[in-house]
Amino acid sequence: MNINKADYFTIAQFGNLSMFLTKIDLEKKILNQVKNLCDENGMSVLQHSLVNRKFDISDYLLKNEVELNHISNDGCNELHYLAANINSEGAIKIANKLIDMNVDITLKDKKYKNSPLWYLCQEVLKKPSKEGNQLIIKCLRKKADITSCNVAGFSVKRLIEERGTNEMKEEMEVLKWKGALV
Repeated sequence: MNINKADYFTIAQFGNLSMFLTKIDLEKKILNQVKNLCDENGMSVLQHSLVNRKFDISDYLLKNEVELNHISNDGCNELHYLAANINSEGAIKIANKLIDMNVDITLKDKKYKNSPLWYLCQEVLKKPSKEGNQLIIKCLRKKADITSCNVAGFSVKRLIEERGTNEMKEEMEVLKWKGALV
């Protein structure tokens, strides 16, 4: 890739952290000038790095206080874009950071009205792992709305009831008992 011609979004898609930092140096900029850039679709550099599994760039941006809860033109935030790759190496670590930094897990996208939590559940349950299951439980403990439905009439609650692990179902029961779940 020709770093001189590539923009930051292209580097977040095809490059790595070294290329990203080199681009900043070549343009004689500082990170604060580029870390919150958005493309014509309203996607941030962070979102590009998440959707393209460039978690070295994602981690660097998160450590350097990138703007979070950015909503693209499709109504998606960072977790929407990460969810499709949640079973990739390093993704759960980044997801945990995002959740710890209070990225909205209930924001609904425009097209299907799915929350990031819905997409995370869907992807984790395709290829269950201990870390993935713990991520879903961590999200449930955030007392997110899991009862509202998407355009197909499915909720996170129903998804977990039908396909979730016993531990996920038990957590929903605990939340119901505590009055945090309808």
